Amino acid sequence: MAKKKKQKIDTKSPALTEEQTAGTALSAQLHREFAEHPTKGLTPARLYQILEGAEKGDLKAQSELFEDMEEKDPQIGSDLAKRRQLAAELEWQIVPPDNASRAEKKAAEQAAEVFDGLEVEDLIIDMGAALGHGWANLEQTWARDGAMRFIEQPELRPHGWFRLHSENQNSITLRDNSQNGAELWPLGWVQHRHKAKPGYIARSGLCRMLAWPYLFQNYALGDLAQLLEIYGIPARVGTYPRNASDKEKLTLLRAVTSLGSNAAGIIPQGMEIDFKEAADGKSDMFKVMMDWCQQAKAKVVLGGTLTSGTGEGTNTNALGNVHERALDSLIRSDIRQYASTIKRDMLWPMAAMNFGIADLRRAPQFKLDMGETEDFAVLSESLPKFVEMGARIPMWWFHEKSGIPEAGENDEVLTLAPTVPTPTTPTTPSELPPQDAALRIALAALKGPSNSPQSALDDVLNAINPATQQGQAESLLKPIMDRIQAGDNYDAIQDDLSDLYPDLDVSGIEDMLTRLFFVVETWGRLNA
Repeated sequence: MAKKKKQKIDTKSPALTEEQTAGTALSAQLHREFAEHPTKGLTPARLYQILEGAEKGDLKAQSELFEDMEEKDPQIGSDLAKRRQLAAELEWQIVPPDNASRAEKKAAEQAAEVFDGLEVEDLIIDMGAALGHGWANLEQTWARDGAMRFIEQPELRPHGWFRLHSENQNSITLRDNSQNGAELWPLGWVQHRHKAKPGYIARSGLCRMLAWPYLFQNYALGDLAQLLEIYGIPARVGTYPRNASDKEKLTLLRAVTSLGSNAAGIIPQGMEIDFKEAADGKSDMFKVMMDWCQQAKAKVVLGGTLTSGTGEGTNTNALGNVHERALDSLIRSDIRQYASTIKRDMLWPMAAMNFGIADLRRAPQFKLDMGETEDFAVLSESLPKFVEMGARIPMWWFHEKSGIPEAGENDEVLTLAPTVPTPTTPTTPSELPPQDAALRIALAALKGPSNSPQSALDDVLNAINPATQQGQAESLLKPIMDRIQAGDNYDAIQDDLSDLYPDLDVSGIEDMLTRLFFVVETWGRLNA
């Protein structure tokens, strides 16, 4: 297998100091040229000659043909504009490659700063001219900021300025007086090749697929206009006397003819004009042909008819969604091709000259975001389940699918707000269920303040399970439980606490009750 030739940056290219098409005899010659408008009087035989000539290297006629088609045909013009604009309006970003070095990160930062000063939407729209032609050449100029070199806004050059090399159908050159044209200067051009369809450059655009429906529709439209001209006006028949002279006959003929366009005329006395009913000419066949051409062009450019307004009257929402997905697929392909060209012809040269990044694969990456993210609710429900199952999901995948950018080192991040406990009203003894578990926990609270938080925790843990302390808990709480079962309320029990527990002082009794109510209520909430 042949080894792929490694690309290199030509740091001595004259494009770093001047434009190839500026201030030369070649430039003056190209600027004086005017389009020949091949669509004027276009016939099938002439169209075949234009397409065949493009395959032999003469791209000028085919390029001018498509520019005429885009101007004259509203269907082609609007559909192509829609497809270009859908890509141009997307948010862009420039990121370093994976596992980037310090130099690669700095190259990405410099490129992003440069692109902030460019009209990126205009750049994408200009590159979108390659949809129809199969290619687009934008000439770019270079500037310096100290030791740093950077590009300025590239400018789309007319397609008629270029031709194919006679010995290489995939090499585009600048037209001059030579047989093969002038080679394009390295670093001086953004050479975008758009694979709208497979094939050599002359056959890779949509122009050749659109040319025939365009021609057929023009014929159908011309025939329909002729039909309306012939059959749309009622026939006028003039009657003259037998002894009318040639001059009188000519006067009558002029009057009959004038009535067809001016609706006014005069005739000698004794002559008559009779209006017949217009002939019944059928236009259905012409309309069918025109509709087919419209739908064919929409399918070529947008991948379907419903996204162009040329669909049938029996369309369904499901079918509309299918056509919308087909268009999204085309846009995704477009933006990947735009990004590849920008990386090769714009980002990599800056990274190579300013930061020494010689490998194209390590150049900054240009991305257009279609905003296709997963549903947040679905991610929040499914990801924890997969993680619990042992799936090792990388963090970058989550950020890509959710569309949430990853925070930088100096970025503020969202955090959960602190939870403020809601005050609760202590539960009265009459509402407390006499559960053994609650009694066991209450035992720890009734022992009084502990020497330390750890000892208090030990008291609670020791009181929950051991069966040996069950009797002690019931004995301690029996006076209160008897009053509760008797139906006494909280206030009455509180008033009699000193009698129920004569060995405890007032503060100890209140502390005991507070602990009891808190622990029992908490245990009940946990069990609920």
